[in-house]
Amino acid sequence: MPENTLLPLDVDTIRTAYDSVLWAPRLPTGEELDTLKQQLQGHVQLLVPDVQDLAARMRGEMRRLAVHVLVRASQLLEEDADGSPACDVYDLATMTRALLTLHQHPGPLGEPAGADEIAEEIARRLCGTCSEPIADEKSYERRTFNNDSSDAIRGYAHTELCVDRPPLLPPVPPQGLRP
Repeated sequence: MPENTLLPLDVDTIRTAYDSVLWAPRLPTGEELDTLKQQLQGHVQLLVPDVQDLAARMRGEMRRLAVHVLVRASQLLEEDADGSPACDVYDLATMTRALLTLHQHPGPLGEPAGADEIAEEIARRLCGTCSEPIADEKSYERRTFNNDSSDAIRGYAHTELCVDRPPLLPPVPPQGLRP
């Protein structure tokens, strides 16, 4: 979509949809939950192209955050297309909120730059075990990874064992503490 031709969004409807999940004491069930999930999927699909266009004009940390959110949003939509139960309504609501926030508050914008790199990053698959890219010709599997902050995160993994890598930064011992 060309610059400055973003479609007007019904922000109140989008916000109401994600708030009905994120602030609900209890989620609906059955058909009502399916309808809500479809609505949130539609909002994510609507917001992704607009945020991707804005990301090419963003700078610094906002740009990095936008790309991160776009990558995860694309993965969620792909998981849902596969019929994965891991793509749940709470994840969609969280993603919808993040995308709407980036859409409404992109930070200082400059001239578009690196749109191709952003699109490539969104399409790229990273291994959830070693964080290295998975080449298109390499075999991979979709699996669930344990996470400290939630029950599990679904993602991609090399089908071969990943090489153990040293931590990026060595642990720093505490200083100034007396026994």
